[in-house]
Amino acid sequence: MTADNLLEMLHVAKQVARENMNPKCSPAHLLKALLNRQFPFMKALDAAGIDVFYLEDWADIRMGEYAKTAKPTTEPELDDHADSVLSESESIAQKAGKDQDFIHVLIALVTPGVGFSNDQLKSLPVSVHELETAFATGAKSGNQKPLAVSSVTSRGSSNINKYCIDKLRKLQGVEFVPVIGRDREIKTITEVLNRRQKPHIVITGESGVGKSTLVEGFFHKIANKSAIDIFHEATLFEIDVSSLFAGASYKGEVEDRLQKLFNEIREFNRPIVFVDDIHELLDTSQGSGITSLIKSELSKGDITFIGATTTDKFRKSLGKDDALTRRFEVLEIAEPDANLAHKMIKNVIDHYQTHHDYTIDDEGLSESIRLSKRYLKEKSLPDSALDLIDRTMSSLKVARELIKKELPALRTEFEEIEKAQNEEKEALYADLFSRIFHSAGYLFSEENNSEDDRNSQIKNLFELLEALETQEKIVLPSHLSVIVSGITGIPAGKVKSDERERLMEIENTLKKRVIGQDHAVKVVSDAILESRSGLTKPGQPIGSFFFLGPTGTGKTELAKSLADFLFGDESAIIRFDMSEFKEEHSAALLYGAPPGYVGYEEGGLLVNKIRQKPYSIVLFDEIEKAHKSVFDVFLQILDEGKLHDRLGKEGDFSNSVILFTSNIGSDYIVKQFDQEIIPESNDLIKLMSPYFRPEFLGRVTEIIPFAPISSTNVARIFDIHLKKELLQLLEKLEITLEIDAADKEAIALKGFSPEYGARPIKGIIRNQLKRPLSRMIIANEIQKGDHLKVKLDENGTIKFEKAHERSVL
Repeated sequence: MTADNLLEMLHVAKQVARENMNPKCSPAHLLKALLNRQFPFMKALDAAGIDVFYLEDWADIRMGEYAKTAKPTTEPELDDHADSVLSESESIAQKAGKDQDFIHVLIALVTPGVGFSNDQLKSLPVSVHELETAFATGAKSGNQKPLAVSSVTSRGSSNINKYCIDKLRKLQGVEFVPVIGRDREIKTITEVLNRRQKPHIVITGESGVGKSTLVEGFFHKIANKSAIDIFHEATLFEIDVSSLFAGASYKGEVEDRLQKLFNEIREFNRPIVFVDDIHELLDTSQGSGITSLIKSELSKGDITFIGATTTDKFRKSLGKDDALTRRFEVLEIAEPDANLAHKMIKNVIDHYQTHHDYTIDDEGLSESIRLSKRYLKEKSLPDSALDLIDRTMSSLKVARELIKKELPALRTEFEEIEKAQNEEKEALYADLFSRIFHSAGYLFSEENNSEDDRNSQIKNLFELLEALETQEKIVLPSHLSVIVSGITGIPAGKVKSDERERLMEIENTLKKRVIGQDHAVKVVSDAILESRSGLTKPGQPIGSFFFLGPTGTGKTELAKSLADFLFGDESAIIRFDMSEFKEEHSAALLYGAPPGYVGYEEGGLLVNKIRQKPYSIVLFDEIEKAHKSVFDVFLQILDEGKLHDRLGKEGDFSNSVILFTSNIGSDYIVKQFDQEIIPESNDLIKLMSPYFRPEFLGRVTEIIPFAPISSTNVARIFDIHLKKELLQLLEKLEITLEIDAADKEAIALKGFSPEYGARPIKGIIRNQLKRPLSRMIIANEIQKGDHLKVKLDENGTIKFEKAHERSVL
């Protein structure tokens, strides 16, 4: 292909984009242009036994997925994917020592991840291997070697080409990667498929355990003649369910397509059909016609079926139809343990290492498994760990490329800031540091919270990033932790494997913030340690606690402290005011309205929130005010750790702590603590039994009474709030504040009330310290570098005195 031919092909592709009202020229337009009858390449493909008409239809379907404009674009530009296709085709030609030709563009188009995703290419009846074999990867268009025509193509099976993937054709000659640790399962599949009657099997298991990989491994053995002899003549297909449903416009059209497809498949030797996510094909919302058709084929036995679906989807679709399930053998695939998952990942990790040009050692593999099992519970091993490794390698590779391109400009910007002489210098340093860190630095260094100035921190970050060029490209456990942190929102330091040491300090850490509630802190800490030790029922919440006591005693503060300790963010709290759930229908707000009612499509409020923030404290405030029907929801959460809404979405509470708060029995609790007696759980249950069902109270991990705040603890509580509410904010303005012990205690006592406990303290800080200081700052009476002393006069009025004037810089 000459340069003129390439330009002509691009011209045709852009013309196709214009005609379809697409704003840019994309890979599907390139494919459509390659198949244009003005080029001889189409005839060469046809001679090689490739269904050109199906390729055209496939390109049309892909073009239908692109965005459209109101009017044609004058000169559509190539999008990033089309650019990638042309770059890849040029690279393929260079490796073959040939001039760039149409075949190289087509090979690039059918390479997964270049122009189209792997899922999209599943329905394309031609592969890179077939094209390389047929055209010797770089021979000129007139000298192609004819492709060995498969049985599917030779029979002109148009429906198979449209709605199926010819697995036998795709897997022949492809390097076989053995399936590790699934010998028993493959033996079971072999035995079931060889049965005289009902030779059909459905494989179930949680998402990510390797159901599709298991079938792929079994098909590989058949395609490469390493299976037992009875399968050597078998033909293998996979139904592409999305293609089967795509474009169906009238009732019964999908059934018609499926019937024609089965008629064609039945003509082959011992056909075995795989249906991944078989629940989508048997979805009852599509009508019962498809299910009846499948049952009929299962009964005939001319076609052998293998299905795969999750355990939950099997229960909701196939499991409800006894007539359907009795025709299948059900094979449950369990999640592998850490050792087996390690072997499985090691078996395929070379493909990831080659793709990303990064390596990972055994320590990294073990850490990926630990982190996935602990934090990424949406999927199961080994898929969850492989996804984490893949994402981490991709992030590292992208970060290196970004640094290579952007580092010189960032250095120049840094040098210009150093030369500047203005008050915004620190802000410019901070902005530059933030951009460098969040662009790439976060992968290689923890955010610097030391006392070094930003100038030094930026220099350290530059040195670190410049050293990457000479460093080995290896994934470290710290890199994996950073990616998990980004997914879960938990700071990277909290997900590292030093959690044991941190957990042993939980009680001391919580006591620093929660004053005067040593008993409550100890009970909560012990329960958290018990959960983390693995001695509790799997799947349940980390802990469930009922906080009882007067207002202002630290119940909310303990919730915030626990969120900060466990999840690195005190705002990681999902709070529900249960006074809003007084009505009988209120429970529907938590798990979703019934079908046909307003809000059904939105799902359940509680399920939605826990799916968004699975690592959270879930706080149900003033629980005694909720309607009794709401407690059925809590029973399921406390017992199973899961809740499904009306849409079938699952909320997983196994990474959360459940807290209930109430003021019930406050008078009794105060009297007991006044006598220095800690109320017993049995006594508290008696007080609570008129309000709560026994089965609910029995499922709560601990019922914890909170002691009334004494005046001796008020100053310590005041100190904590003063630092957080005021001193840290003043520090950013480079203003310091000093209060002597006697005056501090006097001010603190202003915020203490036997009725409201320590709750008014924040109001005292806001009204008597923060707001007067705000006025002084706005009036320029206080400036950067000032040191203030707070004193009480004889009337108890707060006065501010400057200890010294603004520092001279």
